[in-house]
Amino acid sequence: MIQVDASGLSCPEPLMLLKKALDELGSDGKNEILLLVDNKTALENCERLAKKKGYTVGVEDNDGTYRLHIRWV
Repeated sequence: MIQVDASGLSCPEPLMLLKKALDELGSDGKNEILLLVDNKTALENCERLAKKKGYTVGVEDNDGTYRLHIRWV
């Protein structure tokens, strides 16, 4: 699993970190990304990007801190 903590960052930084992690997915048996964000805009943009590229996305909301679980279908 690749873990990316984008808490405290505003767009486009979380998107850039997610794109980098998506490029690493599949190497060394890594098949999932755990992305942490703490604002709704970053959540929506990152979720949209991952889904557009064909990944499944699960979201956990912990009082404004969001955990996105991103996997290849």
